[in-house]
This record gives sequence, C-alpha cells and structure tokens, in this order.
Amino acid sequence: MLKKISMLLMLVLLLTVTGCEPTEKITGKKGDVKDVTGQQNPITTVVKDPNPLTKEFVVYRVQKNGEEILIPEKVRFAAGKKSREEAALDALIHTDPVSKQLMNLFPPGTDVHSVKVSGDTATVDFNQNFASRGQGSFTERMMVNAVVCTLTEFPEIKKVKFLVDGKEIDTISGHMGLLDPLTRNPDVLKKPDKKKEEKK
Repeated sequence: MLKKISMLLMLVLLLTVTGCEPTEKITGKKGDVKDVTGQQNPITTVVKDPNPLTKEFVVYRVQKNGEEILIPEKVRFAAGKKSREEAALDALIHTDPVSKQLMNLFPPGTDVHSVKVSGDTATVDFNQNFASRGQGSFTERMMVNAVVCTLTEFPEIKKVKFLVDGKEIDTISGHMGLLDPLTRNPDVLKKPDKKKEEKK
C-alpha cells in the first residue's frame, strides 16, 4: 500500500516538473513574450487623438521679412463645441506659426466673440483687443487679410464683415476701410513659382 502511494506521489511530481518546461520555452526570460519560432512578437502602438474634436484648419500667416504676402499653414486645433469658422479663427489667433519665417500679428488678448454665416458672408465679432493698438498700414492690412483668407477657405464663404464688441467699425488704424464686407485679396497670396510650373 505504501509503495503504491509513493509511486503515485512520484508520478504527480514528475508531471508537475515536465509541465513547466513548455511554458519556459515559450515565455523565455524576464517575461518577454515569444512565438513558437522563438522570435519576439512586434508591439504595435496605436496613438489615439486625446481630443476627438481636434480638427485641421488652413490659416494664413504673415512673413517676418515684411513682404506683403500671406502664407497658408495647416494647423490642428481643438475645436471643442465651437463652429468650424470660429475654431479656424481661434487657431489663427492663438497658435504659433509652424515655420520660423512666419509670425502672429494679432495683439495679445485678441479673441473672437462669434462668427455668424449668412448666405456667402461671415460676420466676425472680435473683442476690443483686436483694435486696441495703433498699427501701421502693413500690420493692419495683413491682419485683416489673414482673417478674410482663413475664413474664405470654406467654399461657401466669399465675404467677411468685421465687428468689434458687436458694433461696426470703419477702420482699425485708418489704413483700411471695414464698414463693408471684404473679399479675398489675391494680391496678398503667394503666387506659384513660374519656373516650377514650366518644368512640370
């Protein structure tokens, strides 16, 4: 009887020891997971946008060299629950340019109260900071045109009307009339390189 019990215990012990070997061969050392060929499985990292409301906008920037040409940049911006038009202007005003050759001309504290679209016209209501400082003709023209070009990236918008704190303004610093809605000015947009076009 004792012999049978001893043999049974030895058999259980033997099965326990041999049962560990396949696991050690598969898992290897330090917990690295390997497949049956002994090669380590690749790790695939999926990066998810932490804010699913982040959108991409085309905004128009001013060059630091003083040339009266606006350069388009693609910017990803957390739109939140704002309209796409208002979010596009927030991206223009509140983000730094990607290129070091470009700059942000908007006065500190500039903000957008609202953007209302009626027909082909977008009416933008800025806070007082938008017109808070005396600006030269270059700054005023480029800042206004940057707003117009950014909003007219939306196909349905052809004209932009400017308000400050809900009221019409005739100008910011006397260099550009703002009583009437403005259309996109092709003269301030970067022209295609003719040499590159000819090579094509």
